[in-house]
Amino acid sequence: MPDIFLYTDYRNYLRDLYDEKKAEQKSFSYHYLSRKAGLRNKGFLHNVIHGRKNLSKVSVLKLAKALELSEREAQYFENLVFFNQAGDHKTRNMFFEKLCEVKLSKAQQRRAKLLREDQYEYFSTWYHSAVRSLVDMFTVREGDTEWISEHVYPKITMLQAQRSLKLLQRLGLIELDNKGIYCLTARHISTGNELLDVAALNFYRETADLAKNSIDHLPRHARNVSGVTVGISRKAYEEIVDEINAFRKRIVSITNRDEDSDRVYQLCIHMFPMSKTNIRKRNV
Repeated sequence: MPDIFLYTDYRNYLRDLYDEKKAEQKSFSYHYLSRKAGLRNKGFLHNVIHGRKNLSKVSVLKLAKALELSEREAQYFENLVFFNQAGDHKTRNMFFEKLCEVKLSKAQQRRAKLLREDQYEYFSTWYHSAVRSLVDMFTVREGDTEWISEHVYPKITMLQAQRSLKLLQRLGLIELDNKGIYCLTARHISTGNELLDVAALNFYRETADLAKNSIDHLPRHARNVSGVTVGISRKAYEEIVDEINAFRKRIVSITNRDEDSDRVYQLCIHMFPMSKTNIRKRNV
């Protein structure tokens, strides 16, 4: 049976479990599993796996029992379901924290890399990527926490700088050479889309606050803030999004060619509705 602790989407877990069971036993079916779980609608699980229906608290408990999950597996499964089905960011964060609280064995902790709190911390906190960039651009030695705290803007504490360096090391994103100097590695973090979505929203919230802070505390020549309010169709919106994506790629190309980098910037592009969608045209 698939290891549930490797999953950040319960529908993918159920799909893989079904495929595995079906391969082992041709008679295995949605109807069989539904009956075993005491679910009356034999097509319900098929609709759940394909995203057309959601699981309730009661059906989660019934299904966990039918799958013969252990206590820890059942606890993880329940939190995973409500993490995936949460309708707002606050609720998703709450259930993610519950996922992280499920106690695993050491072997399970090693296998469940997709849900490491270190990964979530890196993706959701703004200054870790800034510290990593400083390590890339300057000579940063072990113990240079005061220098880092002074050069990250807005300033972070020495303790935050120290924890950030340790986090980057644990993730394998930086390492110490034989001279005690931090160096960037070529390693990237691999994480599930569900986890990345939650962490990214946290990151965007924090950087949006930083953008507001820059308006109040930085002179105009040190920051660029602009905007335009437009009335457009959905088709035009999608075309503009394509342009933004292409623009972002050009920005990355410029930074890759830059050999004189001396500071870290965060570029945020915001585009969001300021009216309700599908408003009917009014007669003149």
